Amino acid sequence: MMMFKTLSTFLLLAAPLMARAEEPVIRPIATHHEVTVAGHRLAYEAIFAQHILKDSRGVGQATISTIAYLLASSRAGPRPVMFVFNGGPGASSSPLQFEGFGPRLRIKAADGSQSISENPYTLLPMVDLVFIDPVGTGLSRVLPGGSGKPYWSVAGDAASVLATMREWLREHHRQASPVFIAGESYGGTRIARMCADADDLKLAGLILISPSFDGNPEGESQTRKDGEAVARLPAMAVAAARHGKGEADRPAAELFDEASAFAVHDYAAALAAGDALTGDRRREIALRVSRFIGLPVEDVLAANLRVDPENLRKALRKPDGLVVGLLDTRVTAPIPKVEPNRPSAANDPALGLGASNVIVSSGITRYMHETLKVPGTEPYVSLTLDVNFHWDWSATEHDAKSLDLAGNVAGLMRAKPRLRVMLIGGYYDMSVPLLGPRLQLAAAGAPMERIKAVALPQGHSVFEAESERRQMSALFGSFLKHHP
Repeated sequence: MMMFKTLSTFLLLAAPLMARAEEPVIRPIATHHEVTVAGHRLAYEAIFAQHILKDSRGVGQATISTIAYLLASSRAGPRPVMFVFNGGPGASSSPLQFEGFGPRLRIKAADGSQSISENPYTLLPMVDLVFIDPVGTGLSRVLPGGSGKPYWSVAGDAASVLATMREWLREHHRQASPVFIAGESYGGTRIARMCADADDLKLAGLILISPSFDGNPEGESQTRKDGEAVARLPAMAVAAARHGKGEADRPAAELFDEASAFAVHDYAAALAAGDALTGDRRREIALRVSRFIGLPVEDVLAANLRVDPENLRKALRKPDGLVVGLLDTRVTAPIPKVEPNRPSAANDPALGLGASNVIVSSGITRYMHETLKVPGTEPYVSLTLDVNFHWDWSATEHDAKSLDLAGNVAGLMRAKPRLRVMLIGGYYDMSVPLLGPRLQLAAAGAPMERIKAVALPQGHSVFEAESERRQMSALFGSFLKHHP
């Protein structure tokens, strides 16, 4: 899920971030279920739990919810455990839980209704799963008299999730289990920040899905801008081709590789030259960029060779009255009405927010209360920009471990020689282009021979389609089996 800059003037709609005063913290609840995978009926236990986050005085401030799925095992030794979360900030774990890894699948009908069915592609046969909903998402709430502020920053969020993981392992006597961590988008930011403090865990692998290693999206240094421009050019080329512009009718993988080669060599050198770049060479580079992304060369020159992806997604289908998605450039929608105080990216048609700040899932809400037997009627918050807009990005500048997130991953890999990483991204993701994390990890000195990079013909949510979920078990099979 993409990260928005904080807008203090943005009108925040009411969201269920605060627990009701009369509701006590819910004790762990276990229920028993079955799922069919590869023709075999598997029994498993689902455990919902609320973990209380306390301040230095021991006063509860908020809760983090976990939904664990545990499969009885006959193999010798402890089964591995995978902790899973999405990003935002402000996203629950529902995309990876109900569109990919978990034993239940959310089905969205054409009329907007939702139902929950079995997921035949769940990872449960290979690993026990623990989905984590950070403060303000899912059923996790700020407690009456408490505050979410300590947990709504890069460092505070990572510390709260890491503490929840340690608590879960301790309570379930799973400290000896090999641990995997999977995070999508800002979930990659969370994992990278956690890497600075997670050396006590028996970590076997990290799964980084469309990860962002950007601890402060409000940073404006020229070096950073140039790095972002290099990373996003291949994704912009693929987006343009998808809509009949630029290098149209080229396979996404082939076009991505060609644009990447140009981006990391000639294009990067041209941006680094700055004002020293001659007029002829500037125009030559602009012409090549123009051919890739389908905008007139004069527009590329006017943008100082660095075309904003927001401008591109609005321009590609403008003659048709459409805008293109940022999270998934295959998605289009009618050009939205201009709202002065609403960030442009919030109207991304691939995000699906509409005019609201909050997505509440009716199907998951019923599942939590009816199937998992969670007391009450509290709605399940799939996504809330209210948390996103409350995020304290400025705190990053005072936390050294948040300044080099890719370096944290590289450092932990060096400290744990058997730790492996899987890096997954989609060709059609222009929000967190898949070239970026690869370049950042390589520049940080990560042992790239232990990083398996996977590119899929998808957008930001790479397992949203059934075809990709079908491939998921094979993709993760050897990665999950070969652990210390």
